[in-house]
Amino acid sequence: MRSAFAAILTAVALAVSACSGVPDSGPVKRVDLAAPDAQEEVIPYNPGAPRVGASPGEIVDGFLDAMKATPMSTAYARRYLTKGAAMQWAPAGRTLVYGELGSHVSSSPRVSVELEDAGWLDERGVWRGALAKSEAILDFELTRTEGEWRISAAPNALVVEEDWFLTHYARSNIYYVEPAGRTLVPEPIFAPKGTSYATTLVSSLLSGPGEEEQGVIRSALPAAAKEPRSVDVRDGVAEVDLAGDLGDHSSEDLRLMGAQLAWTLRQDTSVERIRLTIDGEPVMLPGYGETFNVENGGGYDPNGTSSRVDLYALRGGALVTSTGENDDPWVPVLGGWASSHGVTDVAVNAEGSKAAAITADRTGVLVGRLSSDAELGPAPVTGTRLLRPTWDLAGRLWLVDKAPTGARVMYVDGDRLVRVAVPGVTGENVTRFLVSRDGTRFVAVIDGESSDRIVVSRLQATSKGEITTATSAVLLPHPDAETMQVTDVAWTSPTTIVAVQQISSTALFQSVSLDGAPSGERYTLSDRVTGVVGSPVLSARLYAISGWTLLDPLDRFDLALPSDLSDVTYQG
Repeated sequence: MRSAFAAILTAVALAVSACSGVPDSGPVKRVDLAAPDAQEEVIPYNPGAPRVGASPGEIVDGFLDAMKATPMSTAYARRYLTKGAAMQWAPAGRTLVYGELGSHVSSSPRVSVELEDAGWLDERGVWRGALAKSEAILDFELTRTEGEWRISAAPNALVVEEDWFLTHYARSNIYYVEPAGRTLVPEPIFAPKGTSYATTLVSSLLSGPGEEEQGVIRSALPAAAKEPRSVDVRDGVAEVDLAGDLGDHSSEDLRLMGAQLAWTLRQDTSVERIRLTIDGEPVMLPGYGETFNVENGGGYDPNGTSSRVDLYALRGGALVTSTGENDDPWVPVLGGWASSHGVTDVAVNAEGSKAAAITADRTGVLVGRLSSDAELGPAPVTGTRLLRPTWDLAGRLWLVDKAPTGARVMYVDGDRLVRVAVPGVTGENVTRFLVSRDGTRFVAVIDGESSDRIVVSRLQATSKGEITTATSAVLLPHPDAETMQVTDVAWTSPTTIVAVQQISSTALFQSVSLDGAPSGERYTLSDRVTGVVGSPVLSARLYAISGWTLLDPLDRFDLALPSDLSDVTYQG
């Protein structure tokens, strides 16, 4: 039986039909394929040596099995290679992850193996998507050495099955900086678990943003440092030694450097503090000291500095708020928003200091601060059918207008309206959209003829934070890709969203990772759901809107809503 991991890989390739039907009754069902904690111990596995008299097919099978050595080591696999091939084999550049091994085709002295439902990671651990069918056929050349078959040429890749991969790799983030230097931006990777976890994180961080991320993110770390000289973790302190020099790094760049390292290495639970050296010489980072805590850098949080996750809603056209806990009442906000303005689709910024809402005819936007002396006013935009807006941390108010010619993407910055062409989104029939708080990711749901599509684009900015361009939108995988009808989408972390569908009387929730990597989290709720309320802040509950009730599909927490409440949302 194929796993959820394989189903999602198949959706990437658009090769098969959607998943089987969803039950319309019963309890919440959840499948979580996220990798376990990076420091969790795994059972050691020492693969055996090649069997005397083994056939070419058995040698290839043994070679593939030997790549599952635990702790991770390629030494066992190299025993299946000739001496020359063992020296030349370089698996570090690529990791291939497969669901099942297909049939072997032997044409002595060659063996070909097909990988089914296969995807791949690059040398940084970044998920690069599904393998093309031609790339999923691996060819092995064999020769006799002292009377025994050995592999003389093998693909330069680590080749592992999905179960092993999900057990031995941790889903992680490395942290870069958006071009203006205001906030960190998480970039998802998969990193091998174990004692080298911290080294892998730093190595991936130093490899720097890829070409496709130019203008989206940057790094404050020394450009000359492509690999760490060493990363040693002792007594809770990670000693990170880099090559090169700091050159003309400003004080702000040095603080950003410390924040990048702190946010990246805090994922290793064995690391509490960091000591940074360049060519062995200690580096004093402004405001950090010679050693600094991994909890430093809070001012660059991708979710913003506010720790609040309050709910907001419209009540008779006026804005009200509640913590959503312990029967906390819905109370009017301060200022002009406390009065009715006949608006819909409200959005409150992450700081809880400003709000915007769409006018009743969906052609305009009302904007104002949440303070006692603030007045509301129109934003400089006139639309045809504006969708629910959203804010980023730079104060940009993002809008999508469903014009007769298709979607128009824009943002309001002060008294300026800036249009952004998003290839693959602009001109399409967009029904929902999201923008990450760090201002680097644009997610859209596009209505198609037979099914909806969820796509993501990266927003490109100047060093002053002016966004005018975007990368071509990329289709995100979903196991129901050929039949999907999206009811709503919401953030669940800075790099993941949840998409909900209504199938008969059952709501189906699917986690979607914005790097396109398989995310097996999938659960159902036996209720009719009209929307979903989520936040990238991990402490926030995920709510499904069902009638006059907010339902937490994971914790079975229900929050009754007053019957005159609408447009429930989180701040940010």
